[in-house]
Amino acid sequence: MADRDEIERAAARPMAYFSHDANSAHDIKCRKLIRREGMAGYGRWWRLCELLAATDSHTLEIGTDEDMELYAEELCLDSAKALMQFLVTLSDVGLIRMPGDGTVYSERMMRNAEQFGEKRANGRMGGRPRKTAVKTNH
Repeated sequence: MADRDEIERAAARPMAYFSHDANSAHDIKCRKLIRREGMAGYGRWWRLCELLAATDSHTLEIGTDEDMELYAEELCLDSAKALMQFLVTLSDVGLIRMPGDGTVYSERMMRNAEQFGEKRANGRMGGRPRKTAVKTNH
């Protein structure tokens, strides 16, 4: 079993994939998002999750105007102001956190990263013993 530091280091690296439950639209947080932003907002939410997954430490830097404009473009929003309004909605419904330091993160994505990191770290320790072929004489 990998130690905690190794798991945390592995979890901080970008993820190749993350869990997306087939019934996530029924989650109360997502239902609130859909009610407020429609299906376009729901799609933007999952695109934001992809961006978080692909980023070191799964945290987006939004501290500059340029950062905001780039993420607005990425989420097909027309301005940094529209992005901020969308992020506030996500925060209000509990899908993201904005701690006030110019970053955005998702607790759910952090849990996904932790699980992914644990698999990565334990995978480095070796897999199951290989089966040896049994020779038969025919």
